[in-house]
Amino acid sequence: IFSASHPTRLVQIQEVATYYGISKNHLMKIVHALSKFGLIISVQGRNGGFRLAKSPDTITLGEIVHLFEEVSYLETVSVTHDDRSLQNTRLAFDRAFSSFKETLSAYTLIDLMAPTWVN
Repeated sequence: IFSASHPTRLVQIQEVATYYGISKNHLMKIVHALSKFGLIISVQGRNGGFRLAKSPDTITLGEIVHLFEEVSYLETVSVTHDDRSLQNTRLAFDRAFSSFKETLSAYTLIDLMAPTWVN
């Protein structure tokens, strides 16, 4: 979000860490991962930093969360027991998980930056 707010320049890790009050070391790991997955371009060196690799209106919250969180764990679990309550429980979780992914994927970085966005 910070990088999307400053599209004309490289953003430095320390700058982001200070702005959001988060650990620089933790942020370095995040930047490395985002670079590895192609969402940002990282430039090493004294005047280095990072910037988005693509337009912020094409990067979704769902895409970012999926990179860092194993949110598909239930998709690989199958109900082998004939108990209907287990099948119904699985169906309820499948629907909830699908809604979760769909909702996160509906928001882009631009949406998150909007100052008047509420609810």
